[in-house]
Amino acid sequence: MDTLSLNIMNTNFYIEISGQRNVNWQEKVEQWLCYVAKEWSRFEQNNELDTLNQLKIGETLQLSADLYDCLKLADEYYMLTNQLFSPYLKYDLERHGYNQSFPFKEAARTSIQIDQTDGKPLLFLNEQRVLKMDDQQVDLGGFAKGYVVEKIAQWLQHEVAPEYGIVDGGGDMKMWSSGEKVWTIGIAHPSKNNEEMHYIKMRNGAIATSNRVFRSWRQDGKAKHHLLNGQTGEVIDSAILQTTVVTNSLCVAEVATKLCFLLHEADFQQWFDKQKLPCACFIVKEDGNSYWLKGGEQIDVS
Repeated sequence: MDTLSLNIMNTNFYIEISGQRNVNWQEKVEQWLCYVAKEWSRFEQNNELDTLNQLKIGETLQLSADLYDCLKLADEYYMLTNQLFSPYLKYDLERHGYNQSFPFKEAARTSIQIDQTDGKPLLFLNEQRVLKMDDQQVDLGGFAKGYVVEKIAQWLQHEVAPEYGIVDGGGDMKMWSSGEKVWTIGIAHPSKNNEEMHYIKMRNGAIATSNRVFRSWRQDGKAKHHLLNGQTGEVIDSAILQTTVVTNSLCVAEVATKLCFLLHEADFQQWFDKQKLPCACFIVKEDGNSYWLKGGEQIDVS
């Protein structure tokens, strides 16, 4: 067994794999995480994401392969969810006070005012180029973390440790096992530190969790959090406190955790049925009630 632990992007990363055949895997993973933290952060100036966001309407830019791939995938889910999930919410997050890295508890009001679009803010061209279509700006947020975790897991599984492994990015996980290795994953309590609400046993799959507590603050005396409705740019008002989604792809799980807050249960299940994706979602309400919701094809959780 081999492991790696580090804190980057305000996230505790933990990786555990079977006996490996690539002695430099920790260094390669750390270098890539440092690259993503620097170039994909909306809080950094003059990085690749900032260069993209500073484009004027009608201008094009050639992106790096990974950022292009991540953003194009996020845009596909933007369309598949009828814009409920959106990577184009940077201005709205800043308008609500999320214009600095956590931790913070209070945020000043900003004067940002933008119009929501009915079209695609970016057009994806050949050779990793994008065309700016309107004034919306990109924040990849949790989707980027899920993408990064999944890419690391895919590389480790195919090039380093095919027997088993797990990549955990602050509770968003991708795991694999080709034999008898079974992972036992705890679902954290949304408001009680170091307390688990439920446990999942699985060999292969992905888990993502979103809640309204971890990244929350107050603006002009009003409670705000980082989960926004992609169609309106407003903070989601929901009786749900936390959602944990188990499925095959961590990028899908990241999107699905947001849909749980936005859709009625029947609509959520219908969305997964349409995508023909296996899914199980553990929902925690404000009143303390919790339950499993299955969507699409069944996935084995115990």
